[in-house]
Amino acid sequence: MVDRPPRRFTAAVEAGLRAAAAAVRRTDPRRGQRVVAGRAEGYRPFDPEVIGVDTAAEGAAVAALRRAGVHGTLLSEEAGERPLPRPRTGACPEAVYVVMDPFDGSMLYRRGIRALWYTGIGLWGLDGAPRAAGLVDHITGELVLSDGNGVRRWSGPRTRPDRPRPAATGEIEAAFVEAYMMKPAFLYPTAEALRPLLGRARFVLPNGGPSGFVDVACGRVDVYLAWREALTEVFSTVAVAGAAGCVVSGWDGAPLVFRPDIHALHTVVCSANPRLHAKVLRALEGVAPPGGIPA
Repeated sequence: MVDRPPRRFTAAVEAGLRAAAAAVRRTDPRRGQRVVAGRAEGYRPFDPEVIGVDTAAEGAAVAALRRAGVHGTLLSEEAGERPLPRPRTGACPEAVYVVMDPFDGSMLYRRGIRALWYTGIGLWGLDGAPRAAGLVDHITGELVLSDGNGVRRWSGPRTRPDRPRPAATGEIEAAFVEAYMMKPAFLYPTAEALRPLLGRARFVLPNGGPSGFVDVACGRVDVYLAWREALTEVFSTVAVAGAAGCVVSGWDGAPLVFRPDIHALHTVVCSANPRLHAKVLRALEGVAPPGGIPA
């Protein structure tokens, strides 16, 4: 039986995100940009290097989650899959999967580009349902949390929380669309394959990962398209979009199902409302995955 609302899980996610943000602030950029490790064999071969800021954010977040009593299995972009032992005292009421993208934006960080740096954390029950999720923006200090019953947002440090809402945009021609296109292997095939949709949109934001779902939840963009994204980039924050009332599905309209496979890739569309979602799915009919996007 899960506490409803699961306040302890939401508090744990908040603690993990705030700890990650503090670790990033403390990290000397010269050390944070240094390659400190490689990923496990077979995991993200197209992005094999781990830098100092990645491990600093991950270590701080995991330590905070464990102090909060979270236990189960960690599924993280840096650490891969490993157990989180149950604490002797103060344990949360159930074991969960902790899906984490410790530091999204590493390529920008390595060049000192202060934009699009995030940490995302999602807690998922063994029943496949979300318990809590959240994202912190390391540039602005914005923090967004959900517990399955709603979403709260702090726009920056020392601000009061508000309740963000997805946009009411109903037409593709008026929509702000987000899809990851920064790395060349994604840029060219994505832009070409998605021309039927992107060519109709009002604006295209070439970012993605955990922040995409939160951007839709907060009304900044109207549609986020995740194309063959890793588990850690989807299930760290997709529950925020769901709690905000966004519509999330596969590109064929199939429901999104959580499975704890760290090697799985997911193709997802997240829209601000049902009317827009239906139109996006129609525009995506017949779009085939481009061969240039890494498996």
